[in-house]
Amino acid sequence: MAVISVATLTIGDSWEAFLESNKKAKAILERYGAKNVRLLAPVAGAETSGTFHSTCVADDLATLGKILDSIYADPDMLALMQSGASSSWTSSILGEIPLA
Repeated sequence: MAVISVATLTIGDSWEAFLESNKKAKAILERYGAKNVRLLAPVAGAETSGTFHSTCVADDLATLGKILDSIYADPDMLALMQSGASSSWTSSILGEIPLA
């Protein structure tokens, strides 16, 4: 069962720093096996200003766990997380519920 990791991010220092940080994070995530890494912006509804969603997909929870263990041990990812490019973030893991 595929799982999706979603990080909800708020812009920190500047748009340019935020975007550059997410580009670097994408490369790190992909290095450890994350698939379909994307940055999404809300266009309607609550929290549409300054809040974005970074998503990636893994084949299953075990694979996602290995990816997360790897990125949280990676000095480059830790530096990005502490850089101030995002002023806040929360994380969720979503599992698919088959409808058919």
